[in-house]
Amino acid sequence: MGRSVTDVAIVLDAMVGYDPADPQTAESVGNIPSSYTDFLRDEGLSGSRIGLPTSLLSTVPEDEKVAQIVRRAMDEMEQQGAEVVEVTIPGLDELLANPLAVAEYETRDDLNAYLAEHPSAPVRSLKEILDSGNYHPAIESRLLRRQESPPPDTQEYLEQLLKRTSLKQAILLVMAEHDLDALAYPTIRRVAAPIGEDQQGSNGCLSANSGLPAITVPAGFTEEGLAVGLELLGRAWSEARLIGLAYAFEQVTQHRRPPTSTPSLSGAR
Repeated sequence: MGRSVTDVAIVLDAMVGYDPADPQTAESVGNIPSSYTDFLRDEGLSGSRIGLPTSLLSTVPEDEKVAQIVRRAMDEMEQQGAEVVEVTIPGLDELLANPLAVAEYETRDDLNAYLAEHPSAPVRSLKEILDSGNYHPAIESRLLRRQESPPPDTQEYLEQLLKRTSLKQAILLVMAEHDLDALAYPTIRRVAAPIGEDQQGSNGCLSANSGLPAITVPAGFTEEGLAVGLELLGRAWSEARLIGLAYAFEQVTQHRRPPTSTPSLSGAR
């Protein structure tokens, strides 16, 4: 989304707001600051309380390389005035045991409705995308599954929505109990897989399935030079707070290394 937290704050300013064509955005009214860039402060971590869910840190020996870097990142946060608290989210393993499939029920109809509003688009439906063959083979099974999914008025869909609510409540209860500003965990518990191989150990489902905001910043590198991401997750409408936490960490640590294959922006680091 951006080369820096500053980039992300600028992009978010452009994205947010009420859109009458998207009823869900009505919830944002009254919850958006004048600018997210106002929260780009070097002292953003001072006085904060960060929770470290240990079950998201490491589950098998293969996770340890990343776990060490994340623990080092926690030490760096403490040096900036944060208090780090190890926490346990009751029932988290069960809540995440089977991927939540809300998108399986929503993708086809939502995508078709979006394309219907854009008559100049080269395709008009998910089926046309599948028929065209213009997609990466790695996602074919996912596209087929979503094309063939039942409509979002089934008992199974309602059960998925209930499970998503249960996950959100479990997270918020822990944050309230420990008076936390955010949870911190590796975005992916395993080092980056070679191109073409499946990536294991993703924690991205925590934010995606709970509906709670999260931001990822570079946490450091393995001995092999592989990047590790640190994700910070907060309560609903805490994007400004998360940006402040991430910016402070980013400014002091400067963990990001621009890839050699990407040209630099004028005046950018």
